[in-house]
Amino acid sequence: MPGTVDDFLKQFSGGGTIDDRQAQQYHDLFVSKDPANSAFDNQTYQRSASEYIGQLPDDQFQQAAAAAVSQAAPADKQGLLGGLLGALAGAAGGGGAANIANKIGLDSTDPSKMSPDDAARLMNYARTQQPDALAKTVQEKPWFVKAMGNPILMGTLAIAAAKLVADQRRKAAGG
Repeated sequence: MPGTVDDFLKQFSGGGTIDDRQAQQYHDLFVSKDPANSAFDNQTYQRSASEYIGQLPDDQFQQAAAAAVSQAAPADKQGLLGGLLGALAGAAGGGGAANIANKIGLDSTDPSKMSPDDAARLMNYARTQQPDALAKTVQEKPWFVKAMGNPILMGTLAIAAAKLVADQRRKAAGG
């Protein structure tokens, strides 16, 4: 099991290596609600995930999102896509979910009936048109980042490490 935040930072900033299992364990520590893991700043991690996901090429994001949705439990898929569709429909105003479905070519607005490709198109639409909606969904459903695969986890953890190191330097400098 990974150790402290300092261990995490040493591995990322000190040129150390981190394997896939460790990446998944660090993700779990960052999203944990256990007070013993509070040094692993959840907000920094969520901002890092949103930032990393936001800069992925469309095809890479859609491939990872489709893979995540295809392996999700039905209730998880329903919660993720239903919440996202609701947020997008609310932001879209008139026409709501049907308007979004027509715009991006979804076969269904029912999250339980969406194919992984439809789900990925919906999430990519949110990522590019309403990034706050996707960020909120990712924050509420942290399993999604982990399910997107280790390349996404590694990118997210690298950004989180950079943010945490910058915060430490700022604090050490008295700012």
